[in-house]
Amino acid sequence: MDLFTTKWNKYKRLLMITAIIAYAVLIPIVSKYIGIPERGILGTFLIFLFTMMWGLKGGIIGAVYSIINLGYYIANSPHQIDNSFLVLGTVLYLFIGIALGRLLDVVRSQKANLSNLLESLEQKETNYHQLFDTIVDCLFVFDINDIYGHVNIVDVNTVACKLLGYGKEEILQLTCNDLIDKDYLKKMKYFFGKLFHADQEFLFETIFITKQGKKITVECHCNSISKNGKVFGICVARDISERKAVEEKIRYLTFHDSLTGIYNRAYFENELEKYDNLRYLPISIIIGDMNGLKLVNDAFGHDEGDRLLKIAAKCLKESCRQADTVARYGGDEFVILLPNTTNQETEDIIERIKNKISQAQFGPVPPSIALGSETKTVMNQDIHLILKQAEDKMYQQKLTSEQSNRSAVITTLERTLIEVSEETELHALRLQALCDQMCEKMNLPGSLKSELRLLAVLHDIGKVAIPQTILTKASELSLDEWRLIKQHPEIGYRIAQSSPDLAFIAKGILTHHERWDGTGYPRGLKGEDIPLSSRILAIVDAYDVMVSGRAYKEKMSNEDAIEEIERTSGTQFDPNLAKIFIEIIINENV
Repeated sequence: MDLFTTKWNKYKRLLMITAIIAYAVLIPIVSKYIGIPERGILGTFLIFLFTMMWGLKGGIIGAVYSIINLGYYIANSPHQIDNSFLVLGTVLYLFIGIALGRLLDVVRSQKANLSNLLESLEQKETNYHQLFDTIVDCLFVFDINDIYGHVNIVDVNTVACKLLGYGKEEILQLTCNDLIDKDYLKKMKYFFGKLFHADQEFLFETIFITKQGKKITVECHCNSISKNGKVFGICVARDISERKAVEEKIRYLTFHDSLTGIYNRAYFENELEKYDNLRYLPISIIIGDMNGLKLVNDAFGHDEGDRLLKIAAKCLKESCRQADTVARYGGDEFVILLPNTTNQETEDIIERIKNKISQAQFGPVPPSIALGSETKTVMNQDIHLILKQAEDKMYQQKLTSEQSNRSAVITTLERTLIEVSEETELHALRLQALCDQMCEKMNLPGSLKSELRLLAVLHDIGKVAIPQTILTKASELSLDEWRLIKQHPEIGYRIAQSSPDLAFIAKGILTHHERWDGTGYPRGLKGEDIPLSSRILAIVDAYDVMVSGRAYKEKMSNEDAIEEIERTSGTQFDPNLAKIFIEIIINENV
């Protein structure tokens, strides 16, 4: 628009200069040699000048002025001039003024329309570029006239530049081959070929390569436009990397166990159907069940139980071959599908698993797993029956080794208790001896004596789940630390409940810190609501701690310990039992 206006103004000035020169130079010459009066020629130029300045209005003014000037000339001329000359001049001047003025008005109107059109086009172009650069998706314009060569980039918006890490000038020097992953380039050119030969739209996914070499998954919506006989591909690309990551996670979780990372039951069942085929015979199945998972959960919390499952899954995975399918079948159960595997080969894998798990490092409880297997050798065998038989064998093996496994766990817990706390084997032996004396003095049944002997050793078993730094802390415990310490009877109770060999002392473990006056923990039991075994153990344990000492308490003399028990009789201790115990200690020291 500015260029057009500038040219028009220069053209108008040139015409006016030409008119002035004509008036100054040409009029006398024309008048002399042609015989037309100077006033007649002057009128025509005046009309032209006025028209140039004011259009039709100027043409009429110029014509009227020229007519008046002509009439004055005729009236005052020394020559006799016919009046028809005035009429002819009037008509001629009016015609020239009106025609020229009208023509100039039309030209100016067209010029204004053209200027408005150019301004509108410029505004549309500005709006287009603003829209092009502010759209939230990447926008590319490709020259697709040579899809078998290098597909050049004609235009690109700011969002695309930011996504790919290039400046606009940089990216316009690149081709499709530079931006698209080579595995997807052929597919991209295929769609561009479709766009070139037909006016179609395509939606597809591809991978862009950034300037830094990072791969970004995008969803492309492509169309084509024609301009000056060439076809261009318009591609709107949206970064769907996050969406693909979520989809991949969902797909992963559909067939994987979220805790252990191995396959889940749904995946295993699909694989079971797929491999139930003649070409995979013999096909073997191993079922495994973790021993002591409930005890670990109860004693150390579910985080430790989860860690045990992860260790087991890792051992199973490392013991199997790449073609084998290892899956978590249930809470503490695992299953392994072994295609083209004989019974002997399966037994070898089971041995590898057992060795691997026995060597695994897992805190205080040794990890172990019960395993059973079965092999399908002919097609008429039901694969689900093979699975059931493997499970039955696993349970048989679990029952066979259950007693030894429990004993190993209890032994380990006892050893751990000694390691993490100040409970020594000598302390346990002294408690057992004192409990035996109380049972004899009170003529208690043998079953209670057995309960007290085991309770003397394992009453604080719940402390295996308490941090050692708290258990051995010499300074005063904080409220949070004390709250944690007070949880050990409940933890011990859960441990005992999870083992049939310890279940009969579970209640004694739970209540061994209750007090006669009801101010103990964890349940605040009072008087004879507290089991007899716990009331006896409370006195015996307190006495041995007083006379032996602890990191947080100096040891006391025998007399001071007896005095302390007498003082707390009826509040902390059962007064009748306290009296019997004091008699035993006094008689023992006489």
